Amino acid sequence: MDRRCTPEGIDAPWLNEVFTTSGIAQGATVTAVEFLGVIGTGQTGSNGRFALTWDDPTGRPASLVAKFPSSDPDARVTAFSNGSYLREWNFYANIADTVAMRTPRVHASHFDADGQHFVLLMDDIVGAEQGDQIAGLTLDDAALAVAEAVQLHAPRWADPALSMLLGGGLSMEERSFGLGMAYAATRDGFLARLGHRLDTDVVQFVHDLTPLVPAWVQGLGAPNTVVHMDYRPDNVMFGRQPGAAPIVVVDWQTVSDGPALTDVAYLLGGSFEPARRAEVEHDLVEMYQQGLVASGVDYTFDECWRDYRFGAVWGVVMTVIATMYAAETERGNDMLVAMANRHGHHALDLDAMELLR
Repeated sequence: MDRRCTPEGIDAPWLNEVFTTSGIAQGATVTAVEFLGVIGTGQTGSNGRFALTWDDPTGRPASLVAKFPSSDPDARVTAFSNGSYLREWNFYANIADTVAMRTPRVHASHFDADGQHFVLLMDDIVGAEQGDQIAGLTLDDAALAVAEAVQLHAPRWADPALSMLLGGGLSMEERSFGLGMAYAATRDGFLARLGHRLDTDVVQFVHDLTPLVPAWVQGLGAPNTVVHMDYRPDNVMFGRQPGAAPIVVVDWQTVSDGPALTDVAYLLGGSFEPARRAEVEHDLVEMYQQGLVASGVDYTFDECWRDYRFGAVWGVVMTVIATMYAAETERGNDMLVAMANRHGHHALDLDAMELLR
């Protein structure tokens, strides 16, 4: 294994090479590196924070974050085989600079599928606080995240190049077959692990959705753009201190090309309990649609709301599959239960399945 793909391999000599190449060092030298520990629960990847000691620290980062493969062997193998690490590497290498959404600056990256090596060296987002999927979002934070979604979706709206760049050139038939098979293969394991903690009507929805997943992938004809596909509180950093960016979006292992409202529906459906979500979603979706129009996208509110309803299905699909592909943790199970119940009720409340028949 390449040592640089583990916390022990992040050392001063390599960082000096990286920062010299990127122009950050400007003659200064990193003299010491200290691993401060793991960030988050690491469902698919593992993030670590490092403190840096410079001989001249003025204007240079005091810390950075590195992202590595999961420490769980099964999750690691799965993430390499399904392209999760490749997608994140590709996003930062080829997509991030072409959209306006705030993302961490990457100083160095390495991906090797054959050797199963993967690492990203990124800015530490100082003065920010990670969202909490279980607690959900405040209305103000949700509005901020919805507005930021416009900055991801509008710049490459209906861009025909995205299918090859993000979709790997797979046909729609291949994509729909693949996701349908993945959902069918993981549904029973998901229900065996978490079904006893889910609402009865949500369990029924999980069953009823199975034959319709391929139709969901086929879509309603909405234009494709860059979509995060896991746009939820845990993957958003909110600025809480003076000087911090108001929002930074992380974890691009699921990035794809697809309908924009998949991200918006997934965000709102998973960030609020059903009653509160029903109170706020119309205004937030309208704000999003107006943001797109202001960015030059021709998209009516009726189209937007239809695609938002359709997008509510993704939360259920994602939760079922992710449960069986990610490393199991206590907090992870609690999070997945909250997601399944919220997304299930979201799709039921909006009668999303009616659009699939």
